[in-house]
Amino acid sequence: MRLDAAEAVRDATLDEVVAELVDIRERLKAMQEAEYLLCRQIIETMEDDGSERMRTEAGIVTISRSVAYDAAILAGLREITDPADLAGVYYPEHEEVRQVPERWNMSTGRKLLKHSADHAGIIEDAKIFGSPKVKIEKEAR
Repeated sequence: MRLDAAEAVRDATLDEVVAELVDIRERLKAMQEAEYLLCRQIIETMEDDGSERMRTEAGIVTISRSVAYDAAILAGLREITDPADLAGVYYPEHEEVRQVPERWNMSTGRKLLKHSADHAGIIEDAKIFGSPKVKIEKEAR
């Protein structure tokens, strides 16, 4: 919003400002819905092509997904891994001021993939993929 537009709002009546706000929120909602539909179309097209990264005229399009892990499945790693190898990866349930649940740091824990096929299988089975996100970067020319 420009400064002159902001000053014009100061001079408007409450009814005018409320009407403007309602209009802006409706346009914003419509734009968010349009963005969602466009992102879905990009994701579906790229997934059909088997691509996570594509070059377009508008820039480089990347699909990224967050990954979480199912702690119940990762629990199998405790049975087949030396506790020393779990240092910095696994934090058992413990009590501080409140009960703190067990926690897995899989950024560090990915090193356990090298231990055995069982380790790799458990880690792969525990993955929970988040919703894909579309990122568009301008190419340096």
